[in-house]
Amino acid sequence: MFILSTPDFHCYWGKSRRDSAAKGDAYHLLSWHCLDVAACGNLMVKQNRYGVADILAELGMTGDDAARWIAWLFACHDIGKFASGFQKLASHPDSPLLSPVTGVIYGARHDSLGYYLWEKLISRWEKGEVHLFPNIPREAREDFSDILSVWMKITTGHHGQPPDETADGGPLSFKERDYAAAEHYLTELNKLFSMNDLPGLWLDKTWRKKLKQQSWFLAGIVTLADWLGSNEHYFPFLSSPLSLDEYWTIACSRAGNALSHLPASSLTSSFSGHHALFPFINTLTPLQQCASSINIDASGPQLFICEDVTGAGKTEAAMIITHRLFSAKKGAGLYVGLPTMATANAMYRRLGSAYHALFDEGARPSLVLAHGGRHMSAAFSESVWQERESGNDNYTATDLSASSECHSWFADSRKKALLAEVGVGTIDQLLMAVMPFRHQSLRLAGMRGKVLLLDEVHAYDSYMVRLLEGLLKFHAAQGGSAVILSATLPAGLREKLIAAFNAGAGFSPALLAPDAGYPWLSHLSSTGLSEQLLETRKEVRRCVSVNWIHDSDRAIDIIYQAVRTGECICWIRNTVDDALTAFRRLMAEGKIPEENLLLFHSRFAFGDRMAIEEKTLDWFSKDASPKQRHGKVLIATQVVEQSLDLDLDNMISDLAPVDLLIQRAGRLQRHIRDAQGRCKASLPDERPAPVLHLLAPEWQEQAERGWLGDELRGTGFVYPDHGALWRTQALLRQKGQIRMPEDARFLVDGVYEELIPVPPGLEAVSVDVFAGILSKRAIASQNLLHRDKGYDRESSDFLWDDEREFSTRLGEISTDIYLAWLDDEGKLQPMVREDDFQWEKSRVQVRLTWWQKHQGNLNQPEQSLLETFRKATRRPSAQVVLVSEEGEAPYYSRRCGLTG
Repeated sequence: MFILSTPDFHCYWGKSRRDSAAKGDAYHLLSWHCLDVAACGNLMVKQNRYGVADILAELGMTGDDAARWIAWLFACHDIGKFASGFQKLASHPDSPLLSPVTGVIYGARHDSLGYYLWEKLISRWEKGEVHLFPNIPREAREDFSDILSVWMKITTGHHGQPPDETADGGPLSFKERDYAAAEHYLTELNKLFSMNDLPGLWLDKTWRKKLKQQSWFLAGIVTLADWLGSNEHYFPFLSSPLSLDEYWTIACSRAGNALSHLPASSLTSSFSGHHALFPFINTLTPLQQCASSINIDASGPQLFICEDVTGAGKTEAAMIITHRLFSAKKGAGLYVGLPTMATANAMYRRLGSAYHALFDEGARPSLVLAHGGRHMSAAFSESVWQERESGNDNYTATDLSASSECHSWFADSRKKALLAEVGVGTIDQLLMAVMPFRHQSLRLAGMRGKVLLLDEVHAYDSYMVRLLEGLLKFHAAQGGSAVILSATLPAGLREKLIAAFNAGAGFSPALLAPDAGYPWLSHLSSTGLSEQLLETRKEVRRCVSVNWIHDSDRAIDIIYQAVRTGECICWIRNTVDDALTAFRRLMAEGKIPEENLLLFHSRFAFGDRMAIEEKTLDWFSKDASPKQRHGKVLIATQVVEQSLDLDLDNMISDLAPVDLLIQRAGRLQRHIRDAQGRCKASLPDERPAPVLHLLAPEWQEQAERGWLGDELRGTGFVYPDHGALWRTQALLRQKGQIRMPEDARFLVDGVYEELIPVPPGLEAVSVDVFAGILSKRAIASQNLLHRDKGYDRESSDFLWDDEREFSTRLGEISTDIYLAWLDDEGKLQPMVREDDFQWEKSRVQVRLTWWQKHQGNLNQPEQSLLETFRKATRRPSAQVVLVSEEGEAPYYSRRCGLTG
């Protein structure tokens, strides 16, 4: 074996092949891998990929100087692998690599070891013992070392989180030969990139603050460069030593090939009117007209909050604003964040036919679906296209199947989803960017330059609202704009969102109008806050009478009455158990044909739930025929509140907070129909005037605990803010109807801004609720990252603790139940057997407390079978419940779901 008397950096491996039978060299030298990543970074700067050159220009670094610095910096990303403790993770006997040694451990991950090594070397540099940046005088080195440490956290933290400075395994991971080899390598890097000096600007405190603020973005770019430089397809292993000059030429050539296969950025198109996006719109709504004409000339980030009734065209207005921002070079990408996967799927389908118009003709922008269940979306899977090695695509942009397109590079990881030109998904994908999740910096890099379109923000609890404030602050600080949509936004929430964006953008304090009307448009920019009252089109003006009922018998009578007249009806219940009770009663009484009854709630296997959702749309969508609607009855829970475009002739609802009742009432005679139920283009609607029948307790002026009674006991658990429920009943009794838009502000602010006091008997409940709100906001604040502290463990209140689990949502812990049957060989088979993703479609998610209460009534497989299933599916906490081969059991049916 060849061993150097003085250890050299060519004796360390950076990548090692696990499969000894595979073709090619067995390992890739550490110095070569570092230069692979450096070459990718260098070229990304020269091509201004993802705006990295723009960011460096803001830091006073341009041209070849910027590219050379990034090359040097990225070439340092894996110096932690010089640790003998790391090197012993792979053995390559009969090679010129250094022999493994005893007395060392792999005491920390190599990224943290890299930062530890840098701190050791830089302290020696300050004393003149290490020959880096030779033109920096010794008296200035201590000041420069502080700045270099910020840079080094960016590059060594390339595995998705900052290096751990407190890791105590550093001293035991290195031998003296490792320090010497690393020093030699860095010295040679200085020569390769002519890094003799450092800019004096770096010593400025204002500049240092700016570097920390931009460190989040740059950390994401390092991660991306490392992913590219680790792709053996473009960077095959090379174990032969060469000079750094020689290999740098090779690495640059390979990087050029690798980057040429990244999706090309799509140029945005000029805005010339709404018809490019929405050719079917002949007359703009007042909100859309405002979106087409509002002044967007102000420099810097801008925030738009659009409040209008359901059906007013808020999404189209937001897209018009987005296109105008693109046209004015104030944005180059879009992400639409929604509360649920169902709402995201619906929006994905809507955008598929429109998003191309945001970009130049001939461009091929990607539309990515970003949430945990996207792999089960056939529409998204079919949209993914692969670029061939020749550069030709596997189908042309004129293919009919290519209305929604996504380059496969974006589709292979949700972490890269935000880098695509257009994304649609849950808001969680954005919130993770401002929390200490691994690879959050890559998400932040993807957000840069994008317009965030956030819909249905009223749906979030106090925890998520606080996270949303953090997101808006971070995004505005990066220079990004946002458009927020809601039909029922409380004044206090609007104020919080505006204040958060304002703080991030660094604008002067904004004063909100104390008497905001509705519909209402708020526009925040560097020129200040402008607010204006809008009209709404007459077709979506609504007046829904409220009829109070106080027991289930009366609700059942209303259902029978609607069926007798051939109308359709929905009863929205607040709990699954209450929905089951109502549905079973209707089934047992037998007055309505079973084929006209449908139950829809969250405790169905995913495959069954999708089938029920499809039938719901068949019966109650805008295009449903009179025959499909005739006498149909839907018993549902909150699953129908948001994402589904339903049109019911009649509706019953359990008492709920007023904003949710407004949402539910939005499904009552949503589209204009004639007396026979056929959809028509213009008013009047020929059906009887809409009535929302509300199941609520008898009015109690001095309500006390337990005021909801046995009938709505479950409602009290689902909506613990009994003060909000009581105010809702009080205000609706006062009004006797829901008029939109006239009553929106009165009702929503009246409930959530606590404009009327609750009775003394409910004050204790309200205090508990308020304490819970403060607690959730405090938890969220702790979970948010502090941007000005930079890409550093100190930016998290919990120091990016690997043992701590962070979540974008608070709530009761849930568990996944997989429904299965046993075949003749005693093996578990998924209940759903057709199509792909059979196990996922056989999954039911329930509260952990529900499982603990009911598991004794459910037939489960032997523990050995369960453990085998968990290992095979990589779901260590999953549960399995047995059903028949047809998917039936005393506790589960495809009509009723999981009953317990």
